[in-house]
Amino acid sequence: MSADGGLRPTLFVRLLNKVFKHWAPFLVKHDVAILIATLIFTLVTSIKIPFTKQQDDVRTGWSPDGARSVSEMHQYSRYLGNRASDPIAAMVFIEARDHGNMLRHEHLKHTIQLLDDLSAAVSHKNRTYNDLCGSMCAINDPFRLFYNSFEMRELRENDDGETAGIAFPTMSILGKEIDLSPHLFGVKLDENHELAFVRVVQLNLNTGKPDDWTRDDVMQFERALYNYIHTTFKSEVITPRCLSLTFATDEIVRTGEAIFPFIGVGFLIMATFAVVTVWWGSRKLGQWSFSRAQLAVLGCVCPLLATSSALGLLFWMGFRFGTILAVTPFLVLAIGVDDAFLQLQSWARLRDESPHLSREERMRLMLEDIGPSISITSLTNFFAFLVGYFTPTPEIQLFCIGNAVAIIFDYLYQISMFCCMISIGARREEGQPRKIAPAPGKLIIPIAHKKHEELEEAPFITAYSKWISSPFTTALLFSGLLVYWFITARGALQMSVILSSKSLVIEGSPLIDIENLREQYILPNYTNVVVLVNGVGDFADPARQGLCEDLIKTFESFPEAIGPETTHFWLRDYRAFQEITEEEAEVTEDGVAVTTADPFTRKSLKQFLEWPEFRHWAGFIQFDDMGKLDRFMATVSFHGETLGRFAVRKEMLERWRAVVDRFPQLNASIFDDFASFVDQTDSMVPATLSSSAVTLATMLVACFFFMNSLFTIVIAALSIISICLGVFGFLALWNVNLDPISMSCLIMSIGFSVDFPAHISFHFHREGLEHPETTPAERVARSLLAIGFPLLQCGVSTVLFVLCLICIKTYMGEVFVKTVFLVVSLGLLHGLVIVPSFLCSLSNLHTLFLEWRQKKRVTKPVGSSSPSASSISISPASSEVRFETETRVR
Repeated sequence: MSADGGLRPTLFVRLLNKVFKHWAPFLVKHDVAILIATLIFTLVTSIKIPFTKQQDDVRTGWSPDGARSVSEMHQYSRYLGNRASDPIAAMVFIEARDHGNMLRHEHLKHTIQLLDDLSAAVSHKNRTYNDLCGSMCAINDPFRLFYNSFEMRELRENDDGETAGIAFPTMSILGKEIDLSPHLFGVKLDENHELAFVRVVQLNLNTGKPDDWTRDDVMQFERALYNYIHTTFKSEVITPRCLSLTFATDEIVRTGEAIFPFIGVGFLIMATFAVVTVWWGSRKLGQWSFSRAQLAVLGCVCPLLATSSALGLLFWMGFRFGTILAVTPFLVLAIGVDDAFLQLQSWARLRDESPHLSREERMRLMLEDIGPSISITSLTNFFAFLVGYFTPTPEIQLFCIGNAVAIIFDYLYQISMFCCMISIGARREEGQPRKIAPAPGKLIIPIAHKKHEELEEAPFITAYSKWISSPFTTALLFSGLLVYWFITARGALQMSVILSSKSLVIEGSPLIDIENLREQYILPNYTNVVVLVNGVGDFADPARQGLCEDLIKTFESFPEAIGPETTHFWLRDYRAFQEITEEEAEVTEDGVAVTTADPFTRKSLKQFLEWPEFRHWAGFIQFDDMGKLDRFMATVSFHGETLGRFAVRKEMLERWRAVVDRFPQLNASIFDDFASFVDQTDSMVPATLSSSAVTLATMLVACFFFMNSLFTIVIAALSIISICLGVFGFLALWNVNLDPISMSCLIMSIGFSVDFPAHISFHFHREGLEHPETTPAERVARSLLAIGFPLLQCGVSTVLFVLCLICIKTYMGEVFVKTVFLVVSLGLLHGLVIVPSFLCSLSNLHTLFLEWRQKKRVTKPVGSSSPSASSISISPASSEVRFETETRVR
């Protein structure tokens, strides 16, 4: 109990105030030195940022840790490069410039010229693709053979007028079926089932990474390919586009670079708003000066310095500079400016109410007044992102750890650097500081504890608080909440899990055109799965060969499979080769024919792989150090109008994996470049729900450290849940899908939603501790007088600040703006309307219950000891009643 009979603040708040009590005079005494020290620290940590390259792991960064796609990617990379490394992989899509038929002489001629240039003219470290491709050099041979056949057809037409069409999906050359489906898309056939129209041609440049090249060398080579295609190569008839992992990464980095300049635009908006609102507030108190304008601007600078220090320190520690961190300055500035507004408001009112106080005492009272409030919001935001760090997706982990560290740095900068700025500004205003100690026994009243008569100076707040505390208002709000919960819950349940690389880049990016091209023409006509058989074993055993054939036939049995003629399985051609060639044998002196022991060695297969029509199989087969068959690759092709849809691709991927799981003896795996996105869908919803639940539980624990009123904590918790439900539901109704970007924003919204209800709940709780004799309406009025205007400042400034991101046409910026707008709008609604109303209603109900129970105790039978005089001390904020009685002795 406190000295006046009320409940004391929580132990944590008392410890925090004790720290502030010693910190305030030290800070004021050494304000210049502390400011210089923090600026030096900021400089040292931030110097790393301009020298840190942005790096985005498109391949595995958006896949959950331990996801199957990650191991499949490693297996595929190991196959291409004979190691778990980064292979060279680029796809080139060629369209007619007039979007017409590619089956024209000039168009195909220019396409072959481009292929020749990419193979022989583009180089890095004096090595071209022809120098690097090895067994993959024949990957585009089917298209070259198609071009030669097309040219021969043109010659025959010119010579004798006869037309010999080209079949599709396979054409026959000297009895050999050549599969054209990996290269020609958007195909239309004539009445003879021969090629009449081709919309898109695809070329592939794949090979392993040389031993003496680094990942950066691979990226430089892929950039050289891209630059040649999009810059150097000139054609009036075709439009080529290049897609590679490096290109996708560069486009994502370019998106982040487009966001960063708008931090300056947002800062100007925020600073202007801060100066205007601080001027308006200071004018009412007669405290406006130029230093006030400076502090308003510095209140916006401080969060940016904190963010710079936090990110710089993380980069010094080896963390990656991901593009998703581009929104961190926006988030921290929005949170940090909120705290700065509270500090400036508290300092101004303390100076107005107690002008005789020294700067040390005023600093202490300011920190005790708003310190716990900004501490609870900063800690809950920190824990929200700290919980998000344990989500399974690396990019979200990076986003959360970056925000968590930046928020803690901002909190430390607010109670150190910005307080030093306030102290220095006060010294400049006052000339020499006055060190007037309070008179003995004189009560110094913090700004949140105004006396009853001072409420008469704010008639609107008083009337509003009475309206909020009425049962009619509570009933009306509760009815509205039921409708609101119903709508948002239905919206949240309808949120779809859809992922695409297009959501990671800026509008107008060539990557979007390429993805649209793939979804419209490539995937519906030719979706192939790469099957890797890593456990070949004794392949001379017919049973082992039969097992491999069964594996491939199972894929070919899918209804969507194009057919065996488009399957690339080297064993079938090898058997045909064996039938048309002479059997290898050694004839002994006795005249007995002896067949070679193992027909599946490098030596045995050499002749097969050197034949022109079979040499492309060299890229599908690999041998061990002893020259024995070690592993091989096959591809099976599928088609279907719906294969460009996310849900259909996800279902197809699951069926592919189920097939290889049925053949564990072969240690087989599949590869699909879409798998890394699909794997997120299974973990997205559970990760979002578990992160939300753990974050909420963590926030409740944090609230217990600051408030010992169960009622207040429950109301704050329910309001946080209500805000989060509204954000989830309205985002779904606003056409936002659940993906890593929106998941990051949802985690952010959980932490951000704490600010508004936590501030009002904490001040209401403290008013009940300090003034238990006041009515709930009076406590709401005092709380709103203390933080109502700063909360409005925070909300409006935050929305104005993030609106600048609308100018950047990115999915990331769009989702961030929508999330912040919803969090702020719903947060202000709950913090200024719903939470105060329910706090008042519950307090009134609790008081009525205690009075009823006391009356019941007083009315006892005659002859029993009963209190003749009793005084009841009720603390609605803490749900505790204290009775002081005098027993009459009869």
